[in-house]
Amino acid sequence: MTDLSERVEMLEKTIGELTLNLHASKVAITVLSGALSDMSSEPGMLVSSYEQVKSSAPLVTFNHPDQQNYEERLRESVLALLSKPDLTS
Repeated sequence: MTDLSERVEMLEKTIGELTLNLHASKVAITVLSGALSDMSSEPGMLVSSYEQVKSSAPLVTFNHPDQQNYEERLRESVLALLSKPDLTS
């Protein structure tokens, strides 16, 4: 049972680190997106760029049955990060 407890503790620590990394990535992407948008003369430049690249070829193929609607949820999440005006939302 001790081995199981140690493994659960290690997994909890890993999940905590992944959560921190995810949040740090979101903040960094939002800051960079905001900076690039401010420097661009074209509003929504990052979103337009993403949509243009995405329409020319799929970035990733999603065919796993447990990932139903995953591609659309991923797209919405990416667009939210690229067009988010501030960090409070």
